Amino acid sequence: MWRIETARGPLAVRGWPHPGLPRRRIEGLHQLLDHVGASVPVAIPIPTSNGDRLARWNQQLWQLEPWMPGVADFHDNPSPERLSEAIKTLASFHRSAREFVPGDETREWFGSSDSRKSPAVTERLEQLDGWGHRWNELVARALRVTGQAEECSRAIEEIDNLFRRGRGWIGDQLAMVETTTFRCQPCLRDVWHDHLLWTGDHVTGLVDPGSCRIDNVAIDLARLLGSLVEDDVDGWELGLSTYEREAGLSLEETSLVTVLDQSGVMMAGAVWIERLATGRVETGWATRIGRKLAEVARRMRALSGRVGLE
Repeated sequence: MWRIETARGPLAVRGWPHPGLPRRRIEGLHQLLDHVGASVPVAIPIPTSNGDRLARWNQQLWQLEPWMPGVADFHDNPSPERLSEAIKTLASFHRSAREFVPGDETREWFGSSDSRKSPAVTERLEQLDGWGHRWNELVARALRVTGQAEECSRAIEEIDNLFRRGRGWIGDQLAMVETTTFRCQPCLRDVWHDHLLWTGDHVTGLVDPGSCRIDNVAIDLARLLGSLVEDDVDGWELGLSTYEREAGLSLEETSLVTVLDQSGVMMAGAVWIERLATGRVETGWATRIGRKLAEVARRMRALSGRVGLE
């Protein structure tokens, strides 16, 4: 993504990964953003001269969109008021997205259902199963890739140890809710600290919605609250109570938030190890990767202590 200056103000030129999402799914996302744009500060792509919002160049799809104002600085200036604002913004997105009516060709990604199993739960169980027989190889590759970066190696070894102890417990937690049905609708699925842009105490940009598709709202609450307040009990209580007032949250959904947060914490380290092992991370950024791995290991360690996995 590049920022460009134009007569109409700063714009973002965004290239979608190739290979990547089907064009129909991206176009459906654009329609959803159109729908929620009156309620939430999202970047709605600008039409090209022929009316499309995607242009193909060099075998890749591109779009032009407004450069959203603000900076992702919640961690630099946290407060209960800002946390409430973040959750209210998410609730506004969900309320509006719940009313979106997609076309038949995009219903599989952006439709809504009153009773459906959470795709996130199913996917995580499949992910755990897929790591089972090749975990040792992934860890060994990740250690080779990071080479002489001692901070990375220490974090990988700790993540390996914590994941081995916790994956059975996480699998059991996910299996307990696998057959439960929930109200599902378009959700962002990867909304975290850096995707909320602030101007003062107001969210002025909700960015990078490329992972958006149908799930239960618990997936967004778990991801956002875990990112903003990590393991702060008061922050979680404020966030969940604010969301419940703004958009409603059942007891079953509240329980799903906990399962998705805990499984997300325990599986995050494994995801990073897989990325390193399969070459999906720029290993030249050893210092930055080391910090990220240490952060992931810290939350895994805290969760292991709370639930008695140590």
